Amino acid sequence: EMGYHDRVFDMIDERALTKGEMRDLCVLLFGQDRFDGVPDPAVDWQGFLRAIDSMLEQESLQWNPVRKKMTPWLNLKKLNKIYGDDSAGCSIM
Repeated sequence: EMGYHDRVFDMIDERALTKGEMRDLCVLLFGQDRFDGVPDPAVDWQGFLRAIDSMLEQESLQWNPVRKKMTPWLNLKKLNKIYGDDSAGCSIM
């Protein structure tokens, strides 16, 4: 509670983050300077995902205490399942 504080850290365990909040979290993880030209996830989710994938490839794996092994900072497969275009929740035909 006394360390670094950002509202996105308050939200992360309370509810699913919005796409904009997910972008904010990624900015905190990877740094603002790496986000020039990264698409807005609300507009181009697949482009955003490709950019994050590229950033993850440049990072070292981190210890994941839940899975008890080294993993990337983010699980892109899970993110895509939650936020991907086919998870919009409503389709008009």
